[in-house]
Amino acid sequence: MDFSGPELADYCNVQSLNCEFLIRLRGSSSGRELRQQMAPTLRPMLGGLSDLQIERLSATPFLLLSLRERDEEYWHRLASDEPNGDLLIAAHQSHESNQLPAACLGFLWQLARRNPYAVRLVSGATLNWCERLAECTLFRLLQRMAGRGDLLRVRRAGDVEFWNKLLGPGLSSERDVRRAAQLSALQSILTAGPVPRYRSLRAAACNAPAPSLRIAD
Repeated sequence: MDFSGPELADYCNVQSLNCEFLIRLRGSSSGRELRQQMAPTLRPMLGGLSDLQIERLSATPFLLLSLRERDEEYWHRLASDEPNGDLLIAAHQSHESNQLPAACLGFLWQLARRNPYAVRLVSGATLNWCERLAECTLFRLLQRMAGRGDLLRVRRAGDVEFWNKLLGPGLSSERDVRRAAQLSALQSILTAGPVPRYRSLRAAACNAPAPSLRIAD
């Protein structure tokens, strides 16, 4: 496996996806459904994010949205199901529901084929999930996810401490405070799971340089 980290262009894509996700989470009908996954104390905080706060939080160096990367049973079932037949019809029927997960899936798919280690750093995915993603064609993946309303999730929706960190110091007007909180949240993602399985990611969480993206002060 290639153990080099994500490139600057990859972090730019992460930031763009995070921004679209947070805008949806703040105000759309599907965003209200996503907020229901979270603790009641967190829901009004996410619904009340300002544009500046969204810009700051979007710079978190990992995806705030999840495609259920660690749900082995879900992805096994998805691989076993017959793919949906017409992507254009599915997209027309539920454009808002499909656009963001499709974009995220396409980004992670190309990254998994180029650098699966980078996928693990930006999503906390398992190596098995990265390999499964890379083995499929993009069209096949999009066929299987088209029309599914249960693919997109809030990352660690049930982890109050994780989100309090992001919605507290992770929104600070001080750039260094924001970065420290966001990297601490990243470390908690990478260190989740059995020790032997994630040993290399623990080291990455401590040693990987912070992405040099310009974020609002």
